[in-house]
Amino acid sequence: MALDSWSLVAIFEIVVVITTFPLLVFGWVMSAKGRNPIRDAPFESGQTRLGEARLRYMMQYYPYLIMFVALDVVAMFLFTWGLVFASLPVAQDYLFLVFLIVLVVPLGYALYLSGRRESW
Repeated sequence: MALDSWSLVAIFEIVVVITTFPLLVFGWVMSAKGRNPIRDAPFESGQTRLGEARLRYMMQYYPYLIMFVALDVVAMFLFTWGLVFASLPVAQDYLFLVFLIVLVVPLGYALYLSGRRESW
């Protein structure tokens, strides 16, 4: 008897529920109940807490974060575009150039921000 693709998806979902539900129940049964001030204290690698737990992020790393996100996406699409470069029509090359221009705009903004000292 051959199974169609939707019955395989249903079987997969049943297996996921059967294996996940006991793990959730086990975690709930074994977890600590009630409030404990020692357990609820902020954890800082086994050290006593020093100062406030919430700090302001340093703005100097924000441009690099934008550059990483933009260049990561560009690298992923450049790789796949390079694999099929020979088989694509010329019109697709123009669309990809538009895509690159759209992703170069945040990169330029990040470079602009990295040069501004007041955002550091």
